[in-house]
Amino acid sequence: MAAVGVNHPAPITLDLQNPPVDLSSPITGRDVDLVQQTFARVAMLGSNTIGRLLFMNIFKIAPGAVDLFPFAKGDANMWRPGSALECHALKVVETVATAVSLLKDLDTLVPVLQSLGLKHVGYGVIPAHYDVVGQAFIATLEATLGRHFTESVKNAYLKVWKIVKDTMVSDSYA
Repeated sequence: MAAVGVNHPAPITLDLQNPPVDLSSPITGRDVDLVQQTFARVAMLGSNTIGRLLFMNIFKIAPGAVDLFPFAKGDANMWRPGSALECHALKVVETVATAVSLLKDLDTLVPVLQSLGLKHVGYGVIPAHYDVVGQAFIATLEATLGRHFTESVKNAYLKVWKIVKDTMVSDSYA
């Protein structure tokens, strides 16, 4: 698998307001298997590479999102190795990896996501921001998986992202 250059974010082609799959349909064992198998492939690129690409996509979709990260705002070197943004991106990717690994154990995953959602309220994150991150995550997967990013894989990730978003938002913004 060829590594994706982190200086070239993937084209953003997905509208999460009009997803190509029925997100009300339940996630299946096949969906979970597809996500876990393909994320293992993505993880081979390394968390730093994935995190950088993810945040480049976030800032491409929503340039003002950088304001949510005071440790990156105004930092001309925000992408330098060891920067605060790189460290944060690494944590995000590691959290995603944990969530992916727990997809068959929702009793463990749900409280983790609920707690994370509450923390994000304190950071000024609003529900609409989850759509930006979801779109950036799908674009990152598309760029890193290449031909392995099939419609079935995309649909599986969309269903998983809906669960993640709904769980993080549900009690946090009530």
